[in-house]
Amino acid sequence: MKEVSIRRILVALDASSSCVEGLKIAAEMAARLGAELAGVFIEDIDLIRAVEFPFTRECGYFGAEVRRVEPYQLEEQLRAQAGRMRKILEAIATQRQLNWNFTIIRGSVARELLSLGTDADLIIMGRSGRSLLGSKRLGSTVKEVITRRSGLTLILHQKTAKPDHPMVIYDGTPSALKALDAVTVFLTDDEMEVCVFLLADTKEQAQKYRKAVDDAMGPAGRRVKFRLLISSDPAVIAHFANLESSGPLLLPGERWRTKAEELIELVKALDGPVLVVK
Repeated sequence: MKEVSIRRILVALDASSSCVEGLKIAAEMAARLGAELAGVFIEDIDLIRAVEFPFTRECGYFGAEVRRVEPYQLEEQLRAQAGRMRKILEAIATQRQLNWNFTIIRGSVARELLSLGTDADLIIMGRSGRSLLGSKRLGSTVKEVITRRSGLTLILHQKTAKPDHPMVIYDGTPSALKALDAVTVFLTDDEMEVCVFLLADTKEQAQKYRKAVDDAMGPAGRRVKFRLLISSDPAVIAHFANLESSGPLLLPGERWRTKAEELIELVKALDGPVLVVK
């Protein structure tokens, strides 16, 4: 087992309160790992184009008011939101004495994150961004990023505290071994216990997987407990993971490389943060 080197953490920022909490979690991780904290605010080009149509209207979340939004008004809102997030990032990073930077980009949100993510060791984003449609909802950006991106992508849950109860799905794939390495990102001390779910079809295969995990984590002296999963159904995996702890759950992305919808359903069903490892 080797520690994963995290030198740059990229955080997708918007104006939501959950985003601010996610930024605090990212800063704590950056301080512990000695990483640079990079914030990006992406001005959604699709939204900007939409308000150019004369029939576009804005509906309030908490009222029945419907009004026309002029392009200049949206531009002002975006500038104000970006300015606010920059100040929050600066304050949090300064308090932690972190190297940090802030970028504003206009474009397709998912496409820009995928592009920027090539220079980041870890991307952190919320499940639904500005959406207030419920904690089980996954935004379209999240869906595209977790199914297309290679590397480490951490999806935070709206109601989650610090991601400090790590669990790993181990299925014998190379990305599962990588997930065992990546669990060190969440270990704040040597006494933290890691729960490993052995996703195996037979008892013999489970024993083989357990030995592989022991070989990988044993030399580092990590405390490990094992759970056996005999079903790869997303609802079953989520059920037992939710019962076990608040997460994060580390998923070997290779298993779902050709099953994007199953990966999305699994992330949607989990109550805690998820790290997709590819």
